[in-house]
Amino acid sequence: MIVSRLKTLSVLFPLVYAISGCASLPANSGYTSFSSYAEAVFRHQNEVSSRLMMLTESEQLPDDEEFTDTEEAMTDACELLNDYAEHQLSKDSMGWRFKRKVQDSVEKCDQSIQRMEQLLKSRGLP
Repeated sequence: MIVSRLKTLSVLFPLVYAISGCASLPANSGYTSFSSYAEAVFRHQNEVSSRLMMLTESEQLPDDEEFTDTEEAMTDACELLNDYAEHQLSKDSMGWRFKRKVQDSVEKCDQSIQRMEQLLKSRGLP
């Protein structure tokens, strides 16, 4: 697990610089560059996913439709960002259209992560 996490983190720097281009930041994001925003979203999604895995393993994650739907929405919204990271890790080439789709998906990914965190917090889960 730690080796996997280190590989993921080693992808961040090339990931962030390669997709930053001329992408714009969401209003009131608090970030000074798209690259720092994309990196933060990527890290945040990994952190929330890790929390969900730990809750699942310890059988603390509620087994209800709201959790399932929210987790699935987060996974779907962050899919392109995670695909991009995997391509970077394996040094696959990517077209500019794919990179643009990744740029366009980061804010939606961020919003879905925040919804998942709000749901966890509303249920008193770590």
